[in-house]
Amino acid sequence: MKFILTLTVILYSINLFGQEWKSTEEWFNYQLENYGLANTDSKTELLKYDFSKLFLETSEQQIYGIIGSKMQRIRIKWISINQDPNNPENYYVYGKTKVKSNVCGFTGILKVKTIRLYPEGVYDMPYRSKINPDKIGVLYCDYILTENSNENHTGVFKGISATDFYIHQDTLFYNNLRSGADDMTNNRFVGSWTSYNNGTPKICFWGDYRIPNLYGLDCGAARFSPCEKFMKFGWENFDLARYHGQESEEIKRAREMEFEKWWE
Repeated sequence: MKFILTLTVILYSINLFGQEWKSTEEWFNYQLENYGLANTDSKTELLKYDFSKLFLETSEQQIYGIIGSKMQRIRIKWISINQDPNNPENYYVYGKTKVKSNVCGFTGILKVKTIRLYPEGVYDMPYRSKINPDKIGVLYCDYILTENSNENHTGVFKGISATDFYIHQDTLFYNNLRSGADDMTNNRFVGSWTSYNNGTPKICFWGDYRIPNLYGLDCGAARFSPCEKFMKFGWENFDLARYHGQESEEIKRAREMEFEKWWE
């Protein structure tokens, strides 16, 4: 009976808010099967590189995320990410999240799951690119991030991440080769958040510039823009801060709030 009730609530939420998403494993498998990546794992070959800097490339103002079926805004701030010198598959992380006015610290681990390269000629290079990388690929990690249980409304994030990179002249780079494209995104995290208090999981996705694994939230073309019906779930200030008309005191304050260092 409990399972039927839970399933009913989930289906109601999907119908009410017009959302569709894949499970974490479905999303991961879809990535491997439909993006032209090689079938072979290049992890052994590429673990010599330190990928930690790629996660810190983008400012927190441009990392967009949601938690729960109502698409409530969640903000993510990576503060430190360090590769384990004795086990290069593991990256130890520290950061903070913010939902509404609630700020929580977290620690955790990103564990390299697989590294897949694009076969030569498969990746859609931008026109007139001045760089011809030696390798282009995607780093996939399993992640577990645990929030401080002494703080309010805390839990555990768990899922799979995907980070696009390229290697040029034996140097690792964050893949921004297509930074001018409307669908530019990177550091995609797809998983769930589970409360310590009641053990109830909620979907939780975030990424650089766009939110992965969602349909119906983003009404933007050239850039991320949440649809009007979701504004009340934490997106009003974000939307106001992007206004390009005459700057009012309200807009000025909205921009200050978007750029304040809430994690300090």
